[in-house]
Amino acid sequence: MACQGVIGGVGNGPGPSGDSPGTVGFPSESSLLRLTKKQQRQTVSDLFGHFLGEDAGPVLEAIEPVYAVIPDDSAEVQVGELVGSTFSRMSQNVGELHIRGYYDVATTAAQTVVYDDRRRTLLFGTCVDEPLNDHSRCIEDFVESFGLWAMRRPLSADEAAFFVDVVFADDGSDYRATPQALQDLLVAFLVAPNFIYFVQNQGEELGDGLYSLDAYELASRLSYHFWNSMPDEELFAAAADGSLLTESGYQAQVERIYADDRTRLTFQDFFYEWLKLDRSGDPFGGVQSGDPQKMAFIQGYQVSQQLRSNMIAETLDMTEYYRVNGVFDDLFTSNASFARTEDLAAIYEVPVWDGMEPLVTFPTQERRGLLGRAALLAAATVYTHPILRGVRIREDFMCNALGTPPANVNEGVEELTGLVTTRERTESLTSPSNCNACHQLINGLGFPLESFDALGRYRTEEMIIGPDGSMSMLPVDVEAVAFIEGLQDDRIITGPQDLAEELLASGKVQDCFAQHYVRFALGLSADVSYGGDPQTIEVLYDEISRGASLGDVFKSIAYSPAFKQRLRGDES
Repeated sequence: MACQGVIGGVGNGPGPSGDSPGTVGFPSESSLLRLTKKQQRQTVSDLFGHFLGEDAGPVLEAIEPVYAVIPDDSAEVQVGELVGSTFSRMSQNVGELHIRGYYDVATTAAQTVVYDDRRRTLLFGTCVDEPLNDHSRCIEDFVESFGLWAMRRPLSADEAAFFVDVVFADDGSDYRATPQALQDLLVAFLVAPNFIYFVQNQGEELGDGLYSLDAYELASRLSYHFWNSMPDEELFAAAADGSLLTESGYQAQVERIYADDRTRLTFQDFFYEWLKLDRSGDPFGGVQSGDPQKMAFIQGYQVSQQLRSNMIAETLDMTEYYRVNGVFDDLFTSNASFARTEDLAAIYEVPVWDGMEPLVTFPTQERRGLLGRAALLAAATVYTHPILRGVRIREDFMCNALGTPPANVNEGVEELTGLVTTRERTESLTSPSNCNACHQLINGLGFPLESFDALGRYRTEEMIIGPDGSMSMLPVDVEAVAFIEGLQDDRIITGPQDLAEELLASGKVQDCFAQHYVRFALGLSADVSYGGDPQTIEVLYDEISRGASLGDVFKSIAYSPAFKQRLRGDES
């Protein structure tokens, strides 16, 4: 397929320019980005759901196993000098398994429709079953209606003729609606580049290779950003009548789309990947085998295989609550529990939350926001991991690069034995000069969280457990120099609450969060060399810092030039 723009990856924005249209930010070069696996699957579901209603069920059941062929999109994307979390939306790899998977999904869906009388009639109309030698008029109507939804815009006359005369009629040789002809037509739509990719090549030229997105392109950008799927009927109608390109019409659609439950699912993905909840430790480790250390550690708590999932769900319930009802600072200052299960509520020492107001609050002021969530604290072992906790804060919450540990990092290092705390052991292991350069930026962020054990329980003393389950108690030291503002910042952090407050006061977590959201929304970094958009990030940072609701912050991206415009790239 011939195309204009940059194939895959992030865009290559020109950097801020005084004569760029709009008030903030700038668009990236037009990139031929593909739908993610999740987006492609949801699009197929919504497409057949629109035309078949409840009869789409058997089609979706038939293709679900086929999706196993298509590789999952990884959230671990290496793009330029990006620091911190990346997102599966940014994965643009396309290999043989993608191509085979797309084709298998298309053929399986087509066969499931075409060879069932009711589904075939619902999709194509009764006219395809009439005993005619020429079904072209019937197929033209189908191509017009189905094409709008599949291509997410009206087809041109040439495109419609291609699907009717070339695909359906086999280069004009046979216009009968045979099962094979109908199947070929459906498959062609479902493997078309315009179905699998975001193709943006319309819109009005604003000058110097800068274009606005046209109404249908804008409708798709809105729906795929907030819903991970195609536009719905109302959004298509707003594109068709032009109201989407008016200020009031666009705002009405943004508000409607954001309020839809599909947006909740999309932002659940955002928070899950930003917080890297797939890496949450599993406290069930060692329980099933009856390991003496683990059994002494949990002391009768109901630690089951579901506890890790319950911890992750609680964190996502928290982020969803404040996405709708709060501001960014709530993510670091909230003292509310969202534990819906007895096992996690017991760890927090609170009643189970019933999903209603008033919220359940923690018994200690030290447990605050994300830093106090069990999902971000728990480990599979009986001991905490202050290094991993510190790395998460430095890289994913502050967007500070740490680099790769040297190859000889463990040479000549002797681990402390005997009755010592996790902090003392960690300090000993990381004290050599070849370690300390980085670990002085890590350990001081992790040590204040020693107020929480490897199950996420609040503590003032650490259980030191022998291999046989014997136990001693040592006081935990949570004071540390965190170097939040850099190595010149030698303030002492007195505990997890102080850490959360100082992180917010620094502004670094707000800026880092803005970077992550721009990556999620646009696939861009803050670095102009890698298609970055520091202006849009700065505007989001300002919104967050002035206390705008998280809802307004998340919606604001839809009003930026980076979202509503594109740059024409070099031909490739």
